[in-house]
Amino acid sequence: MKAVMKWVCLTIFLVMAGCSQFKTVTREPALPGGRVPLTPEMRELYEEVASSASMVKALDGYADLYLQTPKRKAKAYCTVQLQRSKEARMIVTAGILGWPVADLLIRPDSLFVNDMLNNRMLVGRNNGENLGKIIGVNAGFGRMTETLFGIADMPEPASDIASVTTGSGRVSFTVKSGNGAKELVVDPLTRALVGLVYFDHWGRKNVEFRFAGYQSQPGMDGALLRVPSEIDMILYREGDPEGSRSLKVVYDQRVINPPDFTIKFKRPAKTKTVNLDEVERLPWL
Repeated sequence: MKAVMKWVCLTIFLVMAGCSQFKTVTREPALPGGRVPLTPEMRELYEEVASSASMVKALDGYADLYLQTPKRKAKAYCTVQLQRSKEARMIVTAGILGWPVADLLIRPDSLFVNDMLNNRMLVGRNNGENLGKIIGVNAGFGRMTETLFGIADMPEPASDIASVTTGSGRVSFTVKSGNGAKELVVDPLTRALVGLVYFDHWGRKNVEFRFAGYQSQPGMDGALLRVPSEIDMILYREGDPEGSRSLKVVYDQRVINPPDFTIKFKRPAKTKTVNLDEVERLPWL
């Protein structure tokens, strides 16, 4: 009876959390402008925006996550901890009381999930399918950390810029990247990245990011870092009858590059270990 009541209460809380004050992902129209030369000023703008990503090394904060697919909408509250290129931790809570339901450790090659609802430890590979079971979108480690950080990884030098266009008060850089291309949309007045689109080698859009609500926060060296408080990620899946899926992250508070920061994930002693590959979609998102 207690188990039944637990699930009834949890269901009510999840419904209330998932339906109230839901925020949709921002989708900006394509730039209507024309192509312009890659002037020294444009090159400098690109290099400034690209280099700003490397200044954010770690993050410790609290955020709301909004998931949207063609079939459902959900909302969760999370403590978010990140160390760039190393690992990320998310403590997911649900309902108006903010009860913790899961503690996640995400590494480039592996996933660990303390499923508090079922008193079990889920362990598996970090791939799109397994991360989709946890977060609700099939994104790899790099895409997921880009979304949580709000900072895009842009290692491509200015020599890889294929074209520059302007319009609607924005500058767009198309950059050769791997087997495809990236399109960076920059606000030239604030010199901030407002959009990033990934294309495959066929020119098809597969991932899109939107960044908004930039805030200035001090870094470890005292310099001010401008980071977005709202990050949208949209995954486009070619041939998927369900269409695109999106994840919106809205930070309430956070600390950028906290000193002596480490992520401490404690594995419970008395839990059943389950292979994540054998689990269906988890209940909190």
